[in-house]
Amino acid sequence: MGVERNIDSRKHRKSTHLASADLDGLELEGKSLIFTIEDVRYETNVDVSGQKNDGYFAKIKGFSKEWMINSKNRATISELARARGFKGKDSYNIGNWVGIRVELFVDRDVKMMGKTVDGVRVKPLEPKEKVKAAFSEANFEAAHKAKATIDMIKKSYTITTEIEKKYLAYGK
Repeated sequence: MGVERNIDSRKHRKSTHLASADLDGLELEGKSLIFTIEDVRYETNVDVSGQKNDGYFAKIKGFSKEWMINSKNRATISELARARGFKGKDSYNIGNWVGIRVELFVDRDVKMMGKTVDGVRVKPLEPKEKVKAAFSEANFEAAHKAKATIDMIKKSYTITTEIEKKYLAYGK
């Protein structure tokens, strides 16, 4: 039985909906925080981590938990809808939010019930995927000196199977 000691204490927590701890975990794993909204609905009496809530809930592509969208994030998403050509009240129509790409982040200064907490926020600009440079033989020496593993390289570069094999054989 393995024992883990050097981990974020929130990693194994149980929660029903997307939270700041989930985003922190994804970021630590080097994963993108850019998501596409697949569906949005308003629902009443939903169990959100032990409390019944009414609210707007989104299914986002690539994430298993649903996201409860608060009023500040709804306003930001409506701005993104306007940037896609939806005018006036149409930008607030949640049916028009399907397909919108959002970049989420953790705001460490959210005021809630007299406390400062971490909260999920939407960046107010249409997200741009970061394009990774291709890892090539020109990178071998520097990567080898840095003792870079293939997993480390894949976090910053795209790498073909052929180049991966050549790098693994490099310096042996």
